[in-house]
Amino acid sequence: MTERREDERIPYRTAELSGERVLVLSAHPDDETLGAGGTIVLNTRRGAAVRIWIATDGERQEGSSDDAGYGGRRREEARLAAATLGAAAPIFAGLPDRSLDSSPDALARAIGEQVSEFEPDLVLCPSPAEIHPDHRALSDALYRAVGASRPEDPDHDRYRFLRLGFYEISQPFLPNTLVDIADVANRKDKALDAYASQQTVRDYAGALRGLNAYRRLTLSGAGPVEAFCVLRWPEVSGRSLEEFRRAIGPAVVEDGSRGPAPVAVVVRTRNRPALLADALGSLRAQTSRPTRVVVVNDGGASVSAVVEPFRDAFAISLQEFPERRGRSDAANLGVEAATEDLVAFLDDDDRCFPDHFERLLFAHRSGPEPVVYSDAATVVYRRDGDGWEPGPRTLQYSLDFDPDYLLLANYIPLHTLLLPRALFRKLGGFDASLDYSEDWDFLIRASFETSFRHVRAVTCEYRVFEAESGDPAHATAGSADFQRARRRIYEKYSARRTEEGLARVLDRMRTQIAFWYERDTVSQGELRYQRESHQRLAETVGKLEARLASLSPVEGRMDDLERRVSSLQIERTRLLAENELVHDRLAEVFTVNEEYDHQLSNTYAEIDRLNTILNQIYGSHTWKLHLFLDRVRGR
Repeated sequence: MTERREDERIPYRTAELSGERVLVLSAHPDDETLGAGGTIVLNTRRGAAVRIWIATDGERQEGSSDDAGYGGRRREEARLAAATLGAAAPIFAGLPDRSLDSSPDALARAIGEQVSEFEPDLVLCPSPAEIHPDHRALSDALYRAVGASRPEDPDHDRYRFLRLGFYEISQPFLPNTLVDIADVANRKDKALDAYASQQTVRDYAGALRGLNAYRRLTLSGAGPVEAFCVLRWPEVSGRSLEEFRRAIGPAVVEDGSRGPAPVAVVVRTRNRPALLADALGSLRAQTSRPTRVVVVNDGGASVSAVVEPFRDAFAISLQEFPERRGRSDAANLGVEAATEDLVAFLDDDDRCFPDHFERLLFAHRSGPEPVVYSDAATVVYRRDGDGWEPGPRTLQYSLDFDPDYLLLANYIPLHTLLLPRALFRKLGGFDASLDYSEDWDFLIRASFETSFRHVRAVTCEYRVFEAESGDPAHATAGSADFQRARRRIYEKYSARRTEEGLARVLDRMRTQIAFWYERDTVSQGELRYQRESHQRLAETVGKLEARLASLSPVEGRMDDLERRVSSLQIERTRLLAENELVHDRLAEVFTVNEEYDHQLSNTYAEIDRLNTILNQIYGSHTWKLHLFLDRVRGR
């Protein structure tokens, strides 16, 4: 894997961070000014509508007095600061200070209500790498609210183009956007002065001035700078929260710090020791570590040396078979070796993100459904020297539970699943006669027993490794054995596919296909616009660079040309700055271009998948019976 340069890790140029409607989320009165005050002023000066939403009452600040008026003083200070920044009076949610992490779902709903009501195109919020638990809880709730939106949702367009700008206060992070606030630094200082009650506790204003000065390190000629990590919905929906947190800063939520997860994870492996180590490493990095991992070596070379370094993280049961038993037997024997009440699965070529079990356990404990599942991002890895380079992430399946749909297609990757061991044993485990689609068969049988709960969040990764030929080394969907197993499952459960169920799924398929075709039309138009913008910007860059070339230093006698040279130098400096801005805009267009290309590829893949299922419905005996009955009824 190629090592990235410094300027690929952190910006070496400033950029604008502006919107027409800007929602600023603040955990406490003063967070918004400390972390993003300059950027707020820059937006209000441009005429943007800025709403500041402050989550807590701020009454439990360290060093605060116990009198009932303390929270009121902080709210009044926030109103004065907002007016200084040019924004409207803040909205106070009034939640108790240091309590935001106690009700994450309610907080996410409250943020979703603000997004629905205000309809921002930019949301500013403390970063998930912050030290203060309220700061993290607020950013976590925003990330989850946005990440849970799916294209089929009626309000998805509110999230589709929304930008999230995470700002820093108590913990510097790795930013991707630096905003020069030199022209408005005095306004920010004046707004900070409004928070007199906080300055008596600690010199927060002085500390943030130091942080804003430090952010000039990679810049030339900039004034104080505010740093942000800016994301869009495609990045948020395809990346786990904890993975993002650890990518931008130190692991403030450490491995295992959220307590043990009373789960046994069955890991199947065969002659892939490096991938097995990756999979076990992803389990060790969990914020809630499983109490037991059962490694089932299905007829491969011994992996005892591979698993040994992980015994300090969780109990490991190693089952090694001299001969290959098959995928179903391997998983069944792994569950038999478990003692925990809950079981999960992870094949050696996949991995879990750090908050995988934390998210699944929270859903399991907070809902009536005994079976829960999340989403998995699909990533194709390609050879890069001795290592592997990951390609773009795709969210191939993210569907709420629908047992009728499950009879037609498996949309639940096995390693997204958490279920009671007793239920697994009651159902007889995996069908040992199946070596492909055994997970789909099991899920169908489980759906006859109980309902599942869907966690709308990517918490793990389904990995495909391309062989040297360019074909996926582990992809078996096109093989004859795979297709035979698939046909067996269709035939096995044909009696379960009812007329009503197929009609309902068909209606859903039609709605989805109509949605994707409409989205395809919109994306094609957007892509066309971006390509035209790219062409115009490329032409502008060419003209500017030609103009700059014509302003090369003049050689020879300069006595009679000093005035002209001075004028040309000023013009050259101006054009260089303009050229730099155009290059930045061109880079942004390239990024958006790639996003639209990626969205179109996903759209075509989804349309193909849905059409395949429709063809299966139309060709089924149940559907033919449905058509016959419709004719009899005179429909």
